[in-house]
Amino acid sequence: MMTEQVTGIILAGGAASRMGQPKPFIRWKGKLLIEWVFEAIKPVCSNIIIVANQGDFSFLEATVVPDNFPRQGPTSGIEAGLTAMHTTQAVVVSCDTPNLPAALFEHLLKQHGNYEVTIASHEGITEPLIGIYAKEALERFRSALVAGDPHPPRIIRSCKWQAVAISAANNFFAPDLFLNLNTPNDL
Repeated sequence: MMTEQVTGIILAGGAASRMGQPKPFIRWKGKLLIEWVFEAIKPVCSNIIIVANQGDFSFLEATVVPDNFPRQGPTSGIEAGLTAMHTTQAVVVSCDTPNLPAALFEHLLKQHGNYEVTIASHEGITEPLIGIYAKEALERFRSALVAGDPHPPRIIRSCKWQAVAISAANNFFAPDLFLNLNTPNDL
């Protein structure tokens, strides 16, 4: 259990062009994709913000906010969530990663320290949409959007950041931990 309050930010406003339908409301293994992610971050978050431009999320105990910079991808969602939060740090996660356990986020929070961004990595792959973001990173994301350069990895590299390697050595690890559902075939 965390002693400092942490906001959860679920990115649920993507165009879902590859999936063909809004990802948060896709049923997978008996639950909606957004429910898997919501339940994973709830134990470590004092409140949850869903960043989405459409859809009814009233069945979840969360605040829903739209993108401030529509059609700018996940950078816009991160910016909107960081703008709306009232804590100093947030768990940021996309709605299409249903296998992430609360223990992963607890581990990332413990490693976060005074970084602006802490993201998960595995087998040399960094996951910019699975991590801990400090409120102080907000201006970098907003400036990138204003400049027309909404590329999350580039923005993250401009911050004080770290990647935390996740492997079989972690007790919460599973081979499909970082499953990302983007197309109907992925389902």
